Amino acid sequence: MNKEEYLEKEVEKLRKKIKELEKENKELEKENNEIKKILTLFINPHTPPSKQFFKKKVSQASKKLGAPLGHKGATRKMPQPTETVKHFLTNCPKCNNFLKKLLYTEERIIEEIPEPQPIKVTKHIIGFYDCKNCGVVTAETSLPKEGSFGKNVLAQTTLMKYDDRLPARKVANTLNRTFLFEATHSTVLNIVQRVVKAVQHVYEQLKIQIRNFFNVYIDETGIKVQGKQFWIWVFTTLTTTLFVIRKSRHCKIVKEVLGENFQGVINCDGWETYKTYKNNNDKVLLQRCWAHAKREVEAVAEKYDEVKPLFKWFQDIYIMVCKARESEKPIYQRTKLKEKCENELRQWLDVTKSYKELKIVRTKIENGFEHWFTCIIHPEVEPTNNRAERMLREQVVIRKITGTLRNEKGTTANETMMSLITTWKQQNKNPFLELRALL
Repeated sequence: MNKEEYLEKEVEKLRKKIKELEKENKELEKENNEIKKILTLFINPHTPPSKQFFKKKVSQASKKLGAPLGHKGATRKMPQPTETVKHFLTNCPKCNNFLKKLLYTEERIIEEIPEPQPIKVTKHIIGFYDCKNCGVVTAETSLPKEGSFGKNVLAQTTLMKYDDRLPARKVANTLNRTFLFEATHSTVLNIVQRVVKAVQHVYEQLKIQIRNFFNVYIDETGIKVQGKQFWIWVFTTLTTTLFVIRKSRHCKIVKEVLGENFQGVINCDGWETYKTYKNNNDKVLLQRCWAHAKREVEAVAEKYDEVKPLFKWFQDIYIMVCKARESEKPIYQRTKLKEKCENELRQWLDVTKSYKELKIVRTKIENGFEHWFTCIIHPEVEPTNNRAERMLREQVVIRKITGTLRNEKGTTANETMMSLITTWKQQNKNPFLELRALL
C-alpha cells in the first residue's frame, strides 16, 4: 500500500466518523429539546413555589432570622379570669409546722379548655293540634329540618371538613376526641351533604350578588374530578367570593356567572378566554395583571443579561401606572396620565422588537395592549390580579390533600361551602355562627 492509498483510507475513516458524530449530535439535540420541554413544566413564571423543584435554594445561613426592622409585633391579649382559685397553706408540707405569716403572693392566669364532654342527647316531643280555623298546627321548634343531629354537630363537622381542611376520617377522629361523639367517615360525608342542601339557596344568592359589583377579580386553576380534568373558577370582590367547578375553561363560564348585562371591570391574567367574553353592549372592560407580565419579563432577564435593563424599564412603567392610579386627579387629567403610560409602553415594545428572547412575552403584552391601563381611569380597580390568586390558595391546599373530588356531590359541596366560608371571613363574620343560623 502506497502513501496515497493509505491517506485515502484514513480520510474515508474520518468521513465515516464525522457522519456518526453528526448523527449522534442530532439525537442529542432532539433529546435535549425534549428535556427542555419537560423542564418548562417546572421552571416558568407561572410555576407555584411548591412545584419549583429545580429552583436554586437560598441558604438559611445567608438569611437574617426574625422579623424585619420596623415590623410591628402582635401580642395576644390576656383574657379576664372567669373564676379565682386560691392556693394557701396552713401547715408546712415538709414538717407540718403551723405557718403564721404570709410573706407574699404571686398571680398566674391559666387558660384551659374543658375536658371532652359526652354529647348531649335530648328527646323532643312535638305537639300537633287540630285548629278549627287553621286545621292541623304544630308547636314551633328551632330543630334541623331532618335527621337526628343538632345544629352544632352539623356546623362543626362541615367547618372541620372545609375550613380546617380535614379528610372525613380525620373529622370523625376529632369529633370523637373532642366531644366523645362517635361517627364514621360516611356519617361525616352525609352530614356535609345535609348542610349543603340547607344552604344552597344562599350560594345561589351569591351568584346574583356578584353580578352587581363593578369590579370582579377572576382566576382559575385545575382540579381532578373522578380523575378527569376540571377547573376551579374564582370570582371575587372586596366582600364576596364565589367558586364554581366546571369541566370547561371557556368564556361561557364567565358568562354563566356574570351574565350578559355585566357593566363593570374584570381583573384577569392573560388567558385569551376573557377577551372573548362580551356583554349586551359587545364590550367589557378588562384589567390585565401586571404581576404576571413582570414575572414573565423577569424570567427572561434571569437567563439573558442583555434583557435586564429592559426588565428594569418595564418595572418603571409599572410604577408609573401605580402612581397614575393613586393620584387624586379628575378624569380628564387621568386620561392624559393614561396616554403618557401608553406611550411609554409603546416605546418599550418598539425597542424589544430586536430582542428575539422577548418575542413570546412581547407578543402577549402587545395583544392585550388596551387592557393594561384600565386601573388609571378607574382607580378602584387594582393593577394586578393577586386578589383572585390569594383566594385560590385555600382551594389549592385542599386539592393537595384530597387529590381528586370523587363525584358531582363532592364538587357541589366544595364550591358551595368554600364560597360561603370565604365570603363570611371577608366580611369579618364568624363562620360557625353564620352557618348555625342558616341551619
